Amino acid sequence: MTIVKSNLCPTCGGPLDIDLDKQMYVCPFCGVTFDYEYFREDNIKDVASKAVSRSEYGSAKDAYDFMLTKDPHDFEALRGLFLCKIKWTDMKQMYNDSEVHVSADEPALLNAIEKCRPEHKAYFEKVREALKELRHYRDLKSEAKNINEKRDETIKKLRDIQEELYTTTHLFTEICDELKNEDYRSIEAVISLTVVLPLALIGFAIWEQKWGELILIAVIAALVFVCYHLIKFIAAKYLNATMVPHKKELSELTEQYEAKDTEAKQSNARYKALVKEFMDMDPVSSAVD
Repeated sequence: MTIVKSNLCPTCGGPLDIDLDKQMYVCPFCGVTFDYEYFREDNIKDVASKAVSRSEYGSAKDAYDFMLTKDPHDFEALRGLFLCKIKWTDMKQMYNDSEVHVSADEPALLNAIEKCRPEHKAYFEKVREALKELRHYRDLKSEAKNINEKRDETIKKLRDIQEELYTTTHLFTEICDELKNEDYRSIEAVISLTVVLPLALIGFAIWEQKWGELILIAVIAALVFVCYHLIKFIAAKYLNATMVPHKKELSELTEQYEAKDTEAKQSNARYKALVKEFMDMDPVSSAVD
């Protein structure tokens, strides 16, 4: 009796389909059929596992469904259907958490938990627990990202206030810098107005011995000097006070971010530990070892 050890048609090499109603393998290319009696149970498993490894999930599903008609609690078939549903070739893909996009409530996984033998239930439940932990880890990472974005906004506000504070406390320097970039004659005008002109007026008053005018010029210059520095002082005081709540907010957000980031790292470590646990519990690999 011929034993077919592959899901490829021995006549044309095409992949075989399983017709559950007729209980036979069918080649959709050349029409050759093979009765199920030509397949031993270990060969069926070989057909299914090879189909999964080649990402031929339709053929693999048919083989696993056939296995379940003989044994509704077969571990490999239940896990195989889960792999077919999520289009994975191996459970080792769980190690790469960034590529895992499976819900803990995936029906194929819940079906495996419900129908597997008692000794295999812990394996599937551990898979589900790992997927739940992965969801929790991603939620924590998302929360940490949102907090960090708020922190960046607060840092930007503080920088804007600091720039405004610098401009206010270095007003004359800032004006000269701006004017220097535009026109040197503007600098001469500013120097004339702020230095040369007052000195010229004072010198003229002394020369003409107009002490009243001299006193008046001195008082005006003193008032201008005092007002200028008083305005700078008040503005700086106000801006520094404005920074206080933002600094407090930044400190709180930084603390929240660090706590959430630490929690996320711990969650990711738990996920990896759970993956290792159920991989070590694999009854198929244990039997091979």
